[in-house]
Parts: sequence; C-alpha cells; structure tokens
Amino acid sequence: MGRMIWRNGLFLPESQAVQSVYDGASLYGDCVFEMMRTFNKRSFRLDLHLDRLIESCRATYMPLNYTFRQLKMAHEDLLARNRHEFADDDEIRTMINVSRGVFPIYRELEAPEPYVMMTAFPLRWVLKDMSRYYREGVHAITPSQRQIPAQYLDPKVKNRSRLHYRLAELEVKRADSNAWALLLDDQGFIAEGSGSNFFIVSSGRLITPEPRNCLRGISRNYTLSLARECGIDYRERNLEPYDAINADEAFFTGTPFSIMPVSRFNSRQIGRGTPSSFDITTRLTKAWCERVGVDWIEQVRKWDAERPVTN
Repeated sequence: MGRMIWRNGLFLPESQAVQSVYDGASLYGDCVFEMMRTFNKRSFRLDLHLDRLIESCRATYMPLNYTFRQLKMAHEDLLARNRHEFADDDEIRTMINVSRGVFPIYRELEAPEPYVMMTAFPLRWVLKDMSRYYREGVHAITPSQRQIPAQYLDPKVKNRSRLHYRLAELEVKRADSNAWALLLDDQGFIAEGSGSNFFIVSSGRLITPEPRNCLRGISRNYTLSLARECGIDYRERNLEPYDAINADEAFFTGTPFSIMPVSRFNSRQIGRGTPSSFDITTRLTKAWCERVGVDWIEQVRKWDAERPVTN
C-alpha cells in the first residue's frame, strides 16, 4: 500500500505530497512548519510542537483552518496508518507544512487554497551515519554567514525561509565535510546551529544562548527541564566564541538527534575532546534516555550497523 500523507483533511498516498510551482512556499519560502519524532513509536512533545506551529501561523498571518485538536488527531492517525511501513526497531519522523497556497498573481492559473500537509518517513534516513558523531563528537564552525536578526525575521517563528542556514552549512563543509554550522548573530554572539540549539558547560554550569536570536527549541527546553531534575545549575545568557573555546563541554540539541556532543569548536578542542569525558552531557543524555525509555544512541548505532535502508 505504501506510506500515507495527510493533506487538508484527506489521507492520500505519499505520491500525492506535491506542491504547485506557483505556491508562495516555493516562490518566497512563505511557509511555516514543524518536524517531530517518536520514541518507541510514540510521539515526543507533540503538544508543544503543535502549539509552536499555531503560534508561528499567528505571527505570520498564515491561514490555519484546523484546531489544535484536529491537528493532533490527524497526526496520531497518520502515525497509526503508517506503522506497518516501518521496521520494528525504527522510529518515525513527521513533518507538517502550512502554506498560504498559490501566490496572488498566479490565481488565474490555480485556485489559491491554503494547505496543511503532514508526512511521515523513517527517522533512520535522517540519522544515517551519525552514530560516529555520538562517539567522537562533531566539529562546530562559525561561518561568515550571520543569523538574521530578530527585527528582520523573528527566529522564534519556525519558517521555511532558510537560505541563510543552507549557505552557512555549505560554507563550513568546505572547511570540514563533517562540520556543523554554528551561526553568530549581528552582534557577534552565538545564536544557534542550522536547525539546532547550542549549549556549553563551564565550571559545572550549563549555559545556552538567551532566546533572542535563536529558535526556542523543543529539545532545548526539554534539556533545561532535565537539568533542573538532575540538579544541574544552568543559565541563559549571551555567549561569545571565546566562551565556547574555553568551555569544558559543548553540545547541540535538536529533535532528530536529541543531544549531540561537540568535541571541537573552530578547530580547537573542547575540554578533553572526547564525549565520554563530558560528565554533564553524559548525565543529561542518560536522563533523556531513561525518560523516553529508549537508548537512542544505541538505536542509531544498530541502524548504522545494518544494511542501508532504501526507499
């Protein structure tokens, strides 16, 4: 039967997850979205993702003709309809895009109907070959490309206007094919990764950039809640590259990979340079795994050890 999608109230084959070339999402990046994941096939923090989606729509005047309850029911129904398409050990990655539809000057060609589209696909596609990063850590590099300041495009809105993130990624990978971009804001403070939040540990304290020029990530906030539970002191404040260079530990957070250790920053070693020596990062990772009932590092390791999955 194949995977299913949900589009404007209808469950359809994945082959119908199509978008007009005249849509504002294609022409202007005029689209807000959310991407979720499961642990043990159960949605993780779905309510918070949907809350943020609705807030992003409100902030951008994006039409959304569905309530929170309708979106949640559609999402969970989509998971249920697709579970037979996934391996027993796999997790599910879901995506919701909301667009205004066809751009006004093209309305003589196509109806201007806004759309909400949900899709589901294997998480292992996203995390392929990433088990080594959990073991070795990633290299974070600050590119010349800066974060767009909040007065021009509020980063708290999760939107598809993301060319600056892509340019940042391309730039750092010219220096190191395995590097991850870590953008600075217009004042030179650390903002966020291209789809992730950033943390350091210094003298036993967990520190992350204040949510001024970065997305208020679901995983970011979850990590802070874990820190409270574990009795780890934390702060939200401006961070300079100097702070990252002198940190004892560092890591990224993001929905697909949860917590990812950073072993180098701008070619300089972080702390002892090995994730196994990162005490607080390890404690937070362990607490996360215990709360969701999945050792997700071991899960990704097993996926990488298996034959690559093709679609």
